[in-house]
Amino acid sequence: MADAPKPLEDQLQEQREQLETTIKDLEAQLMRSKEGYLKVCGALEYAAILKQQSETAPESTTTEVVDP
Repeated sequence: MADAPKPLEDQLQEQREQLETTIKDLEAQLMRSKEGYLKVCGALEYAAILKQQSETAPESTTTEVVDP
């Protein structure tokens, strides 16, 4: 393909540049999605901790009745 016509080379260069741009944009979008996913996972973990604490809190605050 060393003797490829110039217009074909230009088309291929343009296509390569478009694909490079598309890849960069998709990588950035993927990173944002991953960050969002990790934030949601962290929020779910925090919610589970709060739920566990609220379920164990009433048990630990019960008062002991002592007969005189």
